[in-house]
Amino acid sequence: RRTRPHPPVPSPPPPPSPPRAFLVAGGRSSRMGRDKALLPFRESTLLTHALGILREVTPDIAILCGPERRYEDLGVAVITDAVCGVGPLGGLYSALLSASIDEREQVLWLGVDLPLVPPSLLERLLRELEQADVAMARTTHGIEPLCAAFATTPTLEAVRRALLDGRLKLTAAFASLTVHTIDGDDAHFVNVNSPEEYEQLMGPSGPA
Repeated sequence: RRTRPHPPVPSPPPPPSPPRAFLVAGGRSSRMGRDKALLPFRESTLLTHALGILREVTPDIAILCGPERRYEDLGVAVITDAVCGVGPLGGLYSALLSASIDEREQVLWLGVDLPLVPPSLLERLLRELEQADVAMARTTHGIEPLCAAFATTPTLEAVRRALLDGRLKLTAAFASLTVHTIDGDDAHFVNVNSPEEYEQLMGPSGPA
């Protein structure tokens, strides 16, 4: 009697790819008068400090550096703007396009001038993508669009349509998406856009 061969055991599905985090460092720093990403902060700079925050959340990190390549000496992928002259929306489009090409389903991004945002808040934003296309931090001052997480495919399509329509405000580009907000601590969202704000951040004895 011939025995039937056992059916092949299906291979387990591959583990999901980690989210890709982008450090947003493409601004012109016009109010600061010099590249704020390279300002001293704690034991390093704002740039390397922010990379450390992101590394606590995901191993997959890149820097959005604006229209010109810079910061290439840090051993981190550097992404230039795929569309120039359209503000932060161009940076977000570049990030989402990069993530889509590499089949990353989630994108996290953080402004380089938000050095006090804790990794735990970034993790909460990513978890919120189980129920939303976009998750952004919110304080008593309003939405913090440079501390956010995105589902790659729907957000890329929405941002592409917004660019074609000339709708360049970040929040306007999300009109067709499910957007959730996560409450953050006001003390974690101290922007560093001017020399005065930098001095306030550092204080008489440096940052806490």
